[in-house]
Amino acid sequence: MGLINDALSRQDRRIAALKPIDYDRMKRVHPIQKAALTRAVKTGDPEKIARVCRDAIDEWNEIGCWPDDWAHWQVALNDALPWNQFVFLENL
Repeated sequence: MGLINDALSRQDRRIAALKPIDYDRMKRVHPIQKAALTRAVKTGDPEKIARVCRDAIDEWNEIGCWPDDWAHWQVALNDALPWNQFVFLENL
């Protein structure tokens, strides 16, 4: 039963560490983030696009969730990079 008790203890710690999603903040910042992504894409500068993506991800993680359209940020980053490069958003 030691293994089960250890697993239950880890499970309890993980549940206690969860924080509620800040939906109001997401509703407030998401349009601003989308506009920032659009501006960065229009520059064509991969570093600017990556920076906007990283900033958005940092904020999403603070909020407690990623938006449903998170893939727009991934696609923008993919399109800015050479055909033979790929960077997952999580790695920014």
